[in-house]
Amino acid sequence: MLDKPILYPAVYRWVIIAASLDVICTWIILMLGGVELNAIARRVIEASGLPGMLALKFGVIASVVMICEYIGRRQNHAGRRLAVAALALNAFPAAVGASQLGLHSALNVAAAEP
Repeated sequence: MLDKPILYPAVYRWVIIAASLDVICTWIILMLGGVELNAIARRVIEASGLPGMLALKFGVIASVVMICEYIGRRQNHAGRRLAVAALALNAFPAAVGASQLGLHSALNVAAAEP
């Protein structure tokens, strides 16, 4: 598997971007007093902080990429669909987090206006 080119590099690139945005938004929300809703991630963050959160997120992403590659070599369409699903599953919390931060910022600006 390591001697062949990866099957879905463009999708993986976006998965990594979405996962990174999720981590950034989550960390900012936590620093502002928010809470992590994912019980596993919450325990990792409580035990290891940001390094633990990064290890968890990118360990999962690496596992998903390997699974997509394994499946994609056998059924290309199924592997691509799984990769796109991974993108959606990482983009959704990143979008929600960004929305929460935008709302938080707008409310702080509105509260500061005379």
